[in-house]
Amino acid sequence: MVKPVTPPLNAADLYHTGIVVPDLEASMARLAEVAGYRWTTIQSAELTIRLADGERILTLRYAYSLDGPHLELVQEIPGTPWTAAPRVATHHLGYFCDDVPATSKLLEESGFAFEAGAVLEGTPSLFAYHLDPSGVRIEVVDRGLIPDFPTYLRARTPR
Repeated sequence: MVKPVTPPLNAADLYHTGIVVPDLEASMARLAEVAGYRWTTIQSAELTIRLADGERILTLRYAYSLDGPHLELVQEIPGTPWTAAPRVATHHLGYFCDDVPATSKLLEESGFAFEAGAVLEGTPSLFAYHLDPSGVRIEVVDRGLIPDFPTYLRARTPR
């Protein structure tokens, strides 16, 4: 008898496609101009991030599209996984999960190498990035950070 395998992710938990850009404000304006996107206000967070070569404090700047399917534009941080790739738009697929460390472990067991993740008080939490050998990057985000995505977006809508 074959034991059923539970996948690390649930397709229904995909909530955004992330794009790393060299100029956040210019990219927001350009996509608004050509596709009518409306954006949240720019969010900023200074976090301790665990990378392959150790921990660093980084300031992440990003905005979500108010229009679905949702895009997340992230300001480039050279020398990190948040580096814009020429002629490549998609950076990652963002999924909600209930337990970042457990989901990260399952992704690693599925062949997605850990790339980066937030650390609070020495423990991985909030979010993590994993990279498949094919180049597909997955971001898992603690569902508790944004329990109601539409409400999160409305609260960050420019007035």
